[in-house]
Amino acid sequence: MKSIGKVSTDGLQISKWWYSGLQPIFSGEAGVGAEVEIKIDEVVRTINADSSGNWNYMPETALSGGEHSVVLTSQGSSIAFILVLGVENVDWETVNMGGGGVLPAVGTGLPTGLLLALGTFLMIFAKIGGVKKEKSIC
Repeated sequence: MKSIGKVSTDGLQISKWWYSGLQPIFSGEAGVGAEVEIKIDEVVRTINADSSGNWNYMPETALSGGEHSVVLTSQGSSIAFILVLGVENVDWETVNMGGGGVLPAVGTGLPTGLLLALGTFLMIFAKIGGVKKEKSIC
């Protein structure tokens, strides 16, 4: 899924989204011509991605304010989340905190730095101290 209305969801996987309207437009990408199943609460609709793999879906009628269970499925993959509709139901404190985000690809550099330092130390020690070979007389 790329967006809910004008709210970008691209690359984010969050279990709860807030949308101030009551008739959101879901947009996303799938394989060219692939079926996309949209389940909102107990209502299931199936649409097809276009020739570029893009798809859009808007419920035929406005939904009620409050929480709705949404599941999007296509080509064996699915995402599920709670969608809270209606401006009066938006948790603005959570939204403004930016509770969702893309996690960095790596953690802290401390373990990597320590391992590099240890490896460098061992290499230097091996060159200085080295292993001495004894000559044997047969």
